[in-house]
Order: sequence, then C-alpha cells, then structure tokens
Amino acid sequence: MAWLPDDTLALSMRDEDNQQVTVRRLPDGMPDAALFQSLEGRLLQLGYGPETPGPKVEKGDLVEIVCPQFLYLGQVTIRQPEFFVVNIEHAIDRESLKLIQQVWHGPSIG
Repeated sequence: MAWLPDDTLALSMRDEDNQQVTVRRLPDGMPDAALFQSLEGRLLQLGYGPETPGPKVEKGDLVEIVCPQFLYLGQVTIRQPEFFVVNIEHAIDRESLKLIQQVWHGPSIG
C-alpha cells in the first residue's frame, strides 16, 4: 500500500467535495453510504443526513472509505450523530490498485 503526502491527499479529495463515498468497517462490515464534508491534514470528515442513521461505525473502528479515485484506510476518531471523522492512515490510487490486482490474480480466462 502506498502512502500519499498530505498535499497529495488534499489535492485528491478536492475533486471529490460533496461526493458520495462508501464506508465499510473492517474487517467484514457491510458497505454504507456517506458524504465527503472536509479534509484537514489527514482528518477526513464524513457526514450523512439527519434522517439516516449513517454508517455503523464507532470511535476506534478501522474503516475502508471508497471514493471515485482513491481507497482510504483509517480509524474513526470522532463519532457524532450527523458526522464522523477518520484519521487516514493509507491512501491508495484505485487505478494503481486495479493494475496490482490484475497482476496478482492473473489474466481472466473467458
């Protein structure tokens, strides 16, 4: 897994403002939807509407966040009724990940 410097992480998320992301508690949680709200350094704030319970995550949980361009791995540091904050530990470019998976799994046999 590759770690991106803070400036690269910030640039990658700038294009994803107000985008829906998928959040999954590791290792085997079900995917839930959330909205990107802000990024300060390595702290990513995600929200959801007041009518929805939001992802089933708690403070201290390890999570996977899937965005259009990147996959993020981190730990929930703050959990509030309408938002939560994740300390991003790893950021993986999804195109690079796709290439790695192709090499790892080998060519598809049709």
